[in-house]
Amino acid sequence: MVVHIVGLDKPGSRFLLQGNEAVARGALEGGVQVATGYPGTPSSEVIETLAEIAKDHGIYVEWSVNEKVAFDVAVGAASVGARALVTAKNAGVNWYMDMFATVVYGGLPGGLVVYAADDPGAFYSSTEQDTRPLARSVGVLILEPADQQESKEMVRLGFDYSEKFELPVFVRSVTRISHSTGDVTFGEIRRERNKVFFNRHYGLPFRYNVYGPYKYGGEVGPSAKHAWQLERLDSIKEFVEEVPLNWVEEGNVDVGVVASGIGYSYVKDALARLDSGVKLWIFKVGTPYPLPTKKLSKFLSNLREVLVVEEGDPLVEEQVRALSKDCCPEVKVLGRGSGTIRSFGELGLAQVLRAVSNLVGSKYYEPSDERRKVKAEVRKIIAPRSSMMCAGCPHLGTYWVLRFALHKTVNKYRDRFKGAWIVNGDIGCYEMGGYGLFAKEIEPSKEKVTKRVSFDNPYEILDTNYIMGGGIGVAQGQYHAGYSEGPIVAVAGDSTFFHACMPALLNATYNKAAITFLVLDNSWTAMTGHQPAPTTGVTATGSPSRVYKIEEIAKALGVDDVWVADPYDLKSAEESLLKAIDKTVNENKTTLVIFRRECALQVVRRLTREGKVITHYVVDTGRCVGCRLCVQLGCPAIGWDKNAKKAFIDPTLCVSCTLCAQVCPVKAIKPSTEEVVGVKGV
Repeated sequence: MVVHIVGLDKPGSRFLLQGNEAVARGALEGGVQVATGYPGTPSSEVIETLAEIAKDHGIYVEWSVNEKVAFDVAVGAASVGARALVTAKNAGVNWYMDMFATVVYGGLPGGLVVYAADDPGAFYSSTEQDTRPLARSVGVLILEPADQQESKEMVRLGFDYSEKFELPVFVRSVTRISHSTGDVTFGEIRRERNKVFFNRHYGLPFRYNVYGPYKYGGEVGPSAKHAWQLERLDSIKEFVEEVPLNWVEEGNVDVGVVASGIGYSYVKDALARLDSGVKLWIFKVGTPYPLPTKKLSKFLSNLREVLVVEEGDPLVEEQVRALSKDCCPEVKVLGRGSGTIRSFGELGLAQVLRAVSNLVGSKYYEPSDERRKVKAEVRKIIAPRSSMMCAGCPHLGTYWVLRFALHKTVNKYRDRFKGAWIVNGDIGCYEMGGYGLFAKEIEPSKEKVTKRVSFDNPYEILDTNYIMGGGIGVAQGQYHAGYSEGPIVAVAGDSTFFHACMPALLNATYNKAAITFLVLDNSWTAMTGHQPAPTTGVTATGSPSRVYKIEEIAKALGVDDVWVADPYDLKSAEESLLKAIDKTVNENKTTLVIFRRECALQVVRRLTREGKVITHYVVDTGRCVGCRLCVQLGCPAIGWDKNAKKAFIDPTLCVSCTLCAQVCPVKAIKPSTEEVVGVKGV
């Protein structure tokens, strides 16, 4: 039985698919045999979709422990002739660049499609990073879809192109395509499977060993294989001249647009809205690198001015500008690099409308005065907000005990700690501990002195937060640099622990870093959509697997002192954390506290499926003294009635985690009934 529409064998049928689902369909139509990735928004749905149809179509699909491992597994599959797909978000591309830059020295016999979902505007990411320059730096063909249909087609064709040139093919999408739906026409599913074989001298001597004795032009080893790769790239440059993914739409004026990927969709939308009567020349780019320079030179010869529209860095624009200086030096090139379009943030239709209207001399639609006034009034009543942890999130309990444990530690060691603690964060749901959700206006300081920062909620507890696995490494650097004005703490989640923290933890024990490490184990890769992790007990396709205990691994990595605490038991959890910090402070050791409690969302879903009732908690307003400690917990189910000066709990959000009841000093919070069904499960 087919469990996802993407797996239907109905060529010619049309469906509305999310961009990532279209990518999965393209992989299926392309005959993918192995698909790997690590959860990362906005790329996750590709592996999720393929995992649902894997058994029906004989595909091996896995969530790897990180993107580097995912890339290596995909390379291994392609090295034995199979067709492989590896997926990642923009930040994940950084993780596999070492292998990516090396595997092109000799290439692969099987088709390898490398799919990256970038995040312009940084909706789900710490940066707006454009991954195309990274792929360009290793010298491979880059494909960039304009919509969901092209997402499918480019992935399907990517396997063919990869096998033709024996090099990986890079397909770059963006959030607006990956996470929106579009009309997709299904093609034939490739039933044929590549023969799996291994011949280390296939096509090249010592093909899979860049240090092997391959000779070229007097060079031996990596230099010789680099020369081979550059020859392939020259062939690709000729090939893109005829690729149907690039085309020209003729105009009747001497101005035009070069539009790459989603930029093309924005341009077509803008022209339809402007309806100026002017017919622009349009060069639609499907291969942002390498560009079809012969075809593009001919296109530029018709123009005096050209606007380059692309999402991200001016990768295409720079190539067009360099080309125009040789073929058409009189052509003026506009785009993000020239400042015509804003150089940061998501591209968006409004920016393209302005740029195109200026190009064709058409009046751009500006909002009316009345519309501006309405928007200004609405702005006054909209409260600025950020993301919040879910009601009953175990991390709220962890951050609560961390807050008080740090205060107690600094007070206990007043003679030793003259300044403040440092809490180094990481990437996951718990990163919201550094979002400053309730922060007041902050005045920056240029004084090079330690300043203790006061806070009263979990959304201001993290002092640093960069990348996956970064927190524990940063903490070690702070310690070895000699910071001694307060405890040094690092925080990471269970999936992040396996993704990036194990080598850093080994480094901490090996080099004797006196830091306290907190791992928040909620059994899932929760932030990206609850994909399974090594702590979950199932694989991507739902097969049972071993549950890996972080404490066992940590002890093997040299951590002698490990505590496992329940973040829903605040008193016991705080005691464990205080012991760990004391051990670090007094014995200069790396210590670890694992706060283990399954994600509340997953528990509630499971209890709901089982038909169980979760009775919410209520505030006894007669006993409530308005101290607001429960509000400081940061749970979105808890609110504050500013007129009554009393707390309240939203019954539609409460999951009976009991944290607020434990926090309340006057016992004013209690279950709405004496018998609470499901609390033990949560």
